[in-house]
Amino acid sequence: MNIPPNVDFNDYVRVVGELEAQEIHSAGRWTNDLIERSKGVQEYGDKLPWSKTWDGGIRFRPSEVSVWAGQNGHRKSMCLGMAALWWAKQGRRIAIASLEMKPTETLWRMCLQAAGSSSGGVPSEEFIREFSAFADRHILVYDQLDTVKTEKILGFVHYAARELACDHVIIDSLAKAGISVEDRQGETEFINRLAWAAKHLDCHIHLVAHIRKPQSGMEHKPATKYEVKGSSTLVDLVDNVIVVHMDKKRDQLKNLPQLTEDQQDYMDKHFDMLLGIQKQRHGAFEGTFAFYNHPSLQMTAQEGKSLPFEFDNPEIEVQPEESVAEALVPQDDIGQKNEKSVLDMDQFDF
Repeated sequence: MNIPPNVDFNDYVRVVGELEAQEIHSAGRWTNDLIERSKGVQEYGDKLPWSKTWDGGIRFRPSEVSVWAGQNGHRKSMCLGMAALWWAKQGRRIAIASLEMKPTETLWRMCLQAAGSSSGGVPSEEFIREFSAFADRHILVYDQLDTVKTEKILGFVHYAARELACDHVIIDSLAKAGISVEDRQGETEFINRLAWAAKHLDCHIHLVAHIRKPQSGMEHKPATKYEVKGSSTLVDLVDNVIVVHMDKKRDQLKNLPQLTEDQQDYMDKHFDMLLGIQKQRHGAFEGTFAFYNHPSLQMTAQEGKSLPFEFDNPEIEVQPEESVAEALVPQDDIGQKNEKSVLDMDQFDF
């Protein structure tokens, strides 16, 4: 994905302020939408990678904002990253502002997920180059760490959606959006402006948020949307709330050399991950999907079986599913990583 070197991001910061006004239209503007609705065309939007979520589950529609929440270390960003990778596979353009992780690490996890190695091995240099070519066409990464001013984030959202035609914009996380913990009004204003941007730019914005620290002894219990850190209006303002929960006990048991009968029984009756759809404003479904963790960092419906991933790179022979594992090499043999589509917004004067 090409980024012009002379972009003036000040224009996009000004756009945020100048265009955020209520638009009024005559009712006839929505005639075609009403006709489509009468035909029963209600379930639209991008699906998650897992087929169990497709039939009457959740979709990610343009003009919406979703919050992905979870406790620290419960793989909410990794889950969202896998979803973004599969949306890119469907031809969608993705913009990622990963403010808690370097671009190389964000892309490396996605590369491992695409490889789907059952041994957790490192992809070959050839596979990495193929992934890099794919990512360069579909994924834009904001090269910025730590706290970023809200205006700067909003400028990035507008640029990614308007100029680069990105379908999904990921902000990871709310804690790094330049809003103090005490500034609930500022947080509410930020969420409202994200909602305005999603609606008027016809993109889907994903916001990663943390869960309040659970009481002692309650870490094993899946959180609810009411435990998302932030103002009380946060979950009210967004369209979708997805809560990611990891079963830490099961994860620890998998690393033991031998299990007792009770431990094996626990393994048989539980899953590694729970994906709770706790709010979906424009969809009927609310409920929980269960998954397993795979050595490749994928979440999978079947334990030990990764989802296949094929690139759509032009003039590059796509590897069949069986050859992906064969492309893996030991860690010591890995070649130099390639540069990806990374945007350094510090080069612009705000």
